[in-house]
Amino acid sequence: MRRWLPGLAVTVLLTACHSSWNNGEGQTFGVAQVNVQREFQYKDYNTMTLKKARQIGIEPLANRDEARHKMRRLNRIEDSPYYKLDPMPHSMPYLAKGAKKLLTTIGKRFQKELKREGYRKHRIIVTSMLRTREDVARLQRVNGNAVKNSAHMYATTFDITYTRFNRLDTEGRPVSNELMANILGYVLGELRDDGLCRVIFERNQHCFHIMSNK
Repeated sequence: MRRWLPGLAVTVLLTACHSSWNNGEGQTFGVAQVNVQREFQYKDYNTMTLKKARQIGIEPLANRDEARHKMRRLNRIEDSPYYKLDPMPHSMPYLAKGAKKLLTTIGKRFQKELKREGYRKHRIIVTSMLRTREDVARLQRVNGNAVKNSAHMYATTFDITYTRFNRLDTEGRPVSNELMANILGYVLGELRDDGLCRVIFERNQHCFHIMSNK
């Protein structure tokens, strides 16, 4: 029995917030609130993530113009079988090599857990990646939780929402967003215990803030 199963009700009825099934992109379902178990509400505080990000990441970029000339060390991230990207007005879809590998690993392990329990195949959804200093400044004007010294500036960090998931097929048992949120929390905990990442549970932003350690 997995640690994320006790006490969780598997809700069959899901609320569709977006549908793009006909164009091959799957179908995204979201709910306003989910109950993430306390053990998955990780608190690797930003001072800890920043120290490591500065060691292994890129030098922060001033703005998008500078970014366009210094992308050689980075990997452009696009939708894959394991994750889907949200529109990102305040960040760019680029990550360092280690962070890209970590993101793929999270997506693969998440799907492995779903398959193990006979649930339908879903992708995780990424909501934020690389930010320039200018991006951070603009975000601070609309998001009171945004910090000036953001770990997102080093290309080692990304956010995954825990309230929305992208369904890829209808084979298997229906699964609620709440259960998937806790499965994702369980997967992140394993990787965190293995020293591969640091994680911050962000309740207000409905996401896991994840930083690669490699």
